[in-house]
Amino acid sequence: MEHQKFFLKGGYVSREEPLYFDDRPLADGDVVHQPDAYLIAHFIASRYDVDTIIDIGSGNGRKLMALEGVNKIGVDFGCNLEYCRQKYPTGTWIEADLERGSEIGIDDSVVARSIVICADVIEHLVNPENLLNLLRRLAAQARAIVLTTPERDLVRGIQDMGPPANPSHIREWSLTEFDALLRHSGLPPTFIGLTVNNNKNLEKKTILAIVDNGVSLCLSEPPQDFHPLAIIATYNDRDVAPHVLRKLLDDEIDLHILDNWLDDGSYDDILSVLSLAPSSFLERFPSHPERYYEWKKILDRKAQIAAQHVGRWIIHQDSDEVRLSPWFGISLRKGLWIADQAGFNAVDFTVLDFRPVNDTFTVGDDPEVKLRRFEFGRRPGHFKQVKAWKQGPEPVSLSPSGGHDAQFSGRRVFPYKFILKHYPFRNSEQARRKVLKERKERFSPREREMGWHIQYDQYSDDSCFLWNEGQLVTFDDRDTRNHYMTELISGIGIVR
Repeated sequence: MEHQKFFLKGGYVSREEPLYFDDRPLADGDVVHQPDAYLIAHFIASRYDVDTIIDIGSGNGRKLMALEGVNKIGVDFGCNLEYCRQKYPTGTWIEADLERGSEIGIDDSVVARSIVICADVIEHLVNPENLLNLLRRLAAQARAIVLTTPERDLVRGIQDMGPPANPSHIREWSLTEFDALLRHSGLPPTFIGLTVNNNKNLEKKTILAIVDNGVSLCLSEPPQDFHPLAIIATYNDRDVAPHVLRKLLDDEIDLHILDNWLDDGSYDDILSVLSLAPSSFLERFPSHPERYYEWKKILDRKAQIAAQHVGRWIIHQDSDEVRLSPWFGISLRKGLWIADQAGFNAVDFTVLDFRPVNDTFTVGDDPEVKLRRFEFGRRPGHFKQVKAWKQGPEPVSLSPSGGHDAQFSGRRVFPYKFILKHYPFRNSEQARRKVLKERKERFSPREREMGWHIQYDQYSDDSCFLWNEGQLVTFDDRDTRNHYMTELISGIGIVR
């Protein structure tokens, strides 16, 4: 039965024949459908350093041709294709009716240098098997495939039994059904979640799947001797540091801690945590207390420590941060192993700033349990967070970027961002003390002149350090990854 063949729910009724979708009227309109899908394809292309985007079902070509710095190949038929040939003569346009065949005639060497996008095409086909077969062949050579289709239950409601309201659609899938269809078709998604349906109402009602066989084939367990090293700067984070350190140790990540002369009693707490971690180390830095917090010195010391561990993955972080892999159920350590096996030697992060909405957090609470509401980091520095790398023979350069971007020759940044959960404030009393006393009063004047340490400039004695719950996002490890997949793995969509 068709619902079983295409993994639809029982009783779902498909349309027998579609109306040809003429995309030309939308070519100059204000509404752009699936805008982030094209941006993320371009983002992945830049990370892989490939030179071509192949758009299967390119429609009016507008979104493809807006991408800069890449060769563009569009595949379609009928009036849409003729429009593209006339409107965009610099593009390469290939005629193919995927209802009748699955050949598009692109040379293998070109496919190998490409990212393929197939946005809202599959729902138009009476028999999508030709398209799925084509995409499976392309996925074996291209760096990645990006697919989208409407999420039926979100667009139509869970009671919808078809046919689709759109006369150009044959059938529509839920996210779970589409995931099953892709896996059955030899296209297991490396990532699958939601993206915005268009640039106007920004509703998360479109499925976005990324098939990256080069990464998916590396989803294996790390060997027992794979132990990244986290180099952690800490100052007066007694209420969260033990949790952060234990989480890393539980993930078989070793620690080198730089204590910037703690005075809140947390030194003994850290020693207690490390007492069961013989491969970890606590260092007071600098060698004696100084008046000012000298971030450049700390960054240079971190680079020195990292240089002593050639061939090892290094994580540069602070004691109020928890880092996650891009995948639900896969630890940070395993995520770094996957990046390593896929041929990359650096990892970027998307910043989630968690905020207190009340004053109930106390010392010893688990911040991941007690502080569950966040906002995406939106400052420019939040969008470049290359803070994990595989140490090479030469020291990395950390301080020129203020620690945001580990620079070294031969760097290859993993195409998909990891997650940084940042807990700078835990309650209003701690936040006020941290900002007004432990940070602002200790910032190096020289570093301030360099434009550093501006993140707390908006706070003053009369600032409120509690946030409005309604303006934050509640973090759920599985649901947040699904709903904000585009933002998390690329940063696209955080700022509009």
